[in-house]
Formats: sequence, structure tokens, C-alpha cells
Amino acid sequence: MAQKAPSSIVASFTTEQAKITAEMRELDLLIESTQTEVNRLKQREDSARTKLDGVRAHQSNPEAVAAGDEFASAQGRRLTMEGQMGSLQAKRKLLDRVQTLVAGARDQLAQFSAPPMPANMAPVLDENKLLQAVVDTQEEERRRIARQVHDGPAQAMANVVLQSEISERLYSVDPDRSRKELAALRQMVNKTLQELRGFIFELRPMILDDLGLVPTLRRYIQTLMDKHGIRIDFSSTGRDRRLPSDDEVAIFRLIQDSLVERIEKGDAKDIVLGMTWKDEQLDILLQSDGKDLPSDGELASGLRRSERLELLKGESTHEARPDGTVVLQVKVPIRAAAAMVS
Repeated sequence: MAQKAPSSIVASFTTEQAKITAEMRELDLLIESTQTEVNRLKQREDSARTKLDGVRAHQSNPEAVAAGDEFASAQGRRLTMEGQMGSLQAKRKLLDRVQTLVAGARDQLAQFSAPPMPANMAPVLDENKLLQAVVDTQEEERRRIARQVHDGPAQAMANVVLQSEISERLYSVDPDRSRKELAALRQMVNKTLQELRGFIFELRPMILDDLGLVPTLRRYIQTLMDKHGIRIDFSSTGRDRRLPSDDEVAIFRLIQDSLVERIEKGDAKDIVLGMTWKDEQLDILLQSDGKDLPSDGELASGLRRSERLELLKGESTHEARPDGTVVLQVKVPIRAAAAMVS
């Protein structure tokens, strides 16, 4: 496959940087207009709060309920708009970081834009290193987002406290409605916490760094079974052990992407995942029902299986059997690892 000239790659990076800059300007305008709307809604909320306090002072129950509804509606809209603004600001920060990375990559590649050397001496870009840099950047972003999500629930819980205060104020005028609101609020909190835990795990499983590949896969597989209502039979035989961090992440993402592909694209309901640890090689077997798919299609992460395997110096075979079973076999060489998984 012909490689792009370094100068064309630099031009592509420059174009991409211009697009990012334009999108950042649009986000700045959106954030500014959203902040204006938040301020307007805050004024409306303060007005509704003043009205609610005034009605309570005269002990008019029907009017207190109506004023409480108005206040809750105003506060809810304000919180929703603030949430949207937070999302816009987070995207703005992410684009700022991406622009920095693009600019750095462009500057590093610019050195290849010098006058071309003789054909037999032309510099060759190391595609493996570029691909590794992309994966490293993705993993770093996953870590960053995971840390942010850990901090995010604190703000979410603050909003829950505000809503609970509204329910508490309603208790004196309509106890039954207040109890119903609190019960619904409790269910919402539990559901949100479960979703956040799942989101954090998919972004960056913290136990992968602490315990290693096999325990992380066991937990992830249980999450998939609970979420999709399917059966996954997982086994690990041989001397499982800790691997270099890059290899553990790459193997986990390879298995994760392959499982999601079989479930979401192949409609698989019954899956067998087996890992066999040998002295210098890890064999992975993924067998499932469902539809057959291209052996090297784009996975959920945006990479192809062959690209994942290239990073690991591994190889794979894909087979669709007459009985409808789809079998994927992967062989990955194991680099030196010091500690056993306890």
C-alpha cells in the first residue's frame, strides 16, 4: 500500500487543526448563549422561590402546592441547562487537548517535509509507532474521563439534595405526594449510580491495573451478561500472570471489542470465551452463535482486529462452521512478566 508523503500528512494535520479551531469557536458561542440562558432561568427560579416563601407565610395549601410546582419546574430547567453547559465545557476542554496533540504531531512530522531524498534513501514512517501513539492517546483520554466521572457524581448528588429539599418542603402541605417524590428520587439515584459504575468500568477498568487481566475480564463479562441477558461461559486455564501494562490493556480491549461485536452486530446469545496460558504464548478462543461477520471489520473502538493484533505481534483465524457457530482463535506471544495473579 502506497504511503502518503510526509508533506501531505502535515497538510492533513493543518487542515484538521483548522477544523478543530472552527468548532471550538462555535462551542464558545454556544457556551456563552447557554450561560445567558442559565442566568435567566436562575432569575426565574429565585422569583419562584420568593413566591413560594410568601405563599407559605400565609399558610395557603393549594397555592403552596402550585408555587412549589412552579419552583420545582424552574429549578429543574435551570439544572438541565447547567448540565448541558457542563457537557459543552467538557467538550471544549477535550477539543483544546486534541488541538494541542494535533499541533504537536504536525510539528513533529514537519521535519519530513524537507526536499525529498533519493528513492533508495527516502525516510519511511513507522506505522506501528504511529498506531501505538493513537492507542496510547485513546487510553490516556479514557483515564482522564474516568477520573472526571468519579468526581461528577458529587455534583449529581448535590442536585439530588436540592430535589429532596423540595420534597421535604412539600411534606407539610401534601405528605403523600412528598413520599412518592422521595421514593422516585431514591430509585433514580440507585439507577444513576449503577450506570455510572458501568460507564467508569468500560472507560477504564481500575482493577486492570490492580489485579490484572483475568479478574477484570470476569467482572466485565458479568456486566455484559447482566446488561444483555445473554450467556457467556468464561474459562482461564494454565498459569495466568501479570503482563506488561500495555499488553494487558491491548488484550483486554481486543477481547472487549470482539465480545461487543458478537453481541451487538452478530446478535449472539450464547458465547464461550476461553484463555489458555502457555509459557510463551496466550491462546484465546471466542466461540458463539449468531450471524457471521467480516473477519476483520472495524470494531467498537474504531480499530480493526488486525490492528490490535499487530500491536501485540499476534495472529488470528476466523471460521464460520456449518452448524452456525462462529469461531475466532487468537494467539498472542507473552512478554516477560514477574508476578502471578493471586
